[in-house]
Amino acid sequence: MKMNNLKLFDIKFTGLNNGIHRFEYQIDQSFLEHFEFEESQKCDIEVNVEMKKSDQMLEFFIHSKGIINVPCDISNEMYDQAVERTQEFLIKFGEEYNDERDDLIILPYNEHKYNIAQQIYENIILSIPMKRVHPDIISGKMKTKNTDYIINADDLEIDKKPKEEYIDPRWETLKKLLTDKKK
Repeated sequence: MKMNNLKLFDIKFTGLNNGIHRFEYQIDQSFLEHFEFEESQKCDIEVNVEMKKSDQMLEFFIHSKGIINVPCDISNEMYDQAVERTQEFLIKFGEEYNDERDDLIILPYNEHKYNIAQQIYENIILSIPMKRVHPDIISGKMKTKNTDYIINADDLEIDKKPKEEYIDPRWETLKKLLTDKKK
């Protein structure tokens, strides 16, 4: 997606009647590359945006659902990760632009459109799990040195050594006093 194609994500709200308006986008890898997200090799994500317009504000609901190809944290093999997420935010109008909060954006009174590409990108990225594990590792079909080590970590001898109990020598002396007293 070329830089000027981000204009596809401009939502022109002036001239629209108050009420609910829906927009649909099909996101591919070129969209993520525009934002310099290089962890994936391909993606196919459907994004539905619902905007509720009123006189005082715009209320947005972004729902994304699809597949993104990402590397496994254990094997580093690429796999298709299903993603889905919904995000809500408000746009209100004020003297100057402000996006310090995640859930509220202030647009200047004279604005007549808003580009929603950044919110769509954030919604997609936040839908990717923090820990990414290839499904074949979970099912046991994929075997690598890393998976063998991680899966069998509980069987290592290091973990099976009994912990030596440390006894403070002062307690030993006190115990000796008690046993000597009984004799």
